Amino acid sequence: MPYINIRSSKPMNEPTKEKLQSKIVEIMPTIPGKDSSNTIIGIVDTFTMYHDLQSVEAVFIDIRLYKESPEESKKEFALKLTDVIGEVLDIPPKCVHMNFFEQANWATNGDYF
Repeated sequence: MPYINIRSSKPMNEPTKEKLQSKIVEIMPTIPGKDSSNTIIGIVDTFTMYHDLQSVEAVFIDIRLYKESPEESKKEFALKLTDVIGEVLDIPPKCVHMNFFEQANWATNGDYF
């Protein structure tokens, strides 16, 4: 049950958002047990970000996962996701940041796991 929250300083139209989420869904199986059927993706564009007192064009991504996933899989996913951001949004790797949060518990559809 991954939740991927993307905050981008770059404005995106709906076709760009659709392409971005589609490309992310393609790489989800990099993490065992994760795919389009159990992934939610949120996209926020035109999100103002600063670095060293300057406004920057960047992306920050929070990736929440239910239970632990193999380190190698997360590392490979991070590399692929960085490539997707570069391809779709033309943002260089040095401006793509992400965190992985592995949750011991999750609730959905009224159920608590």
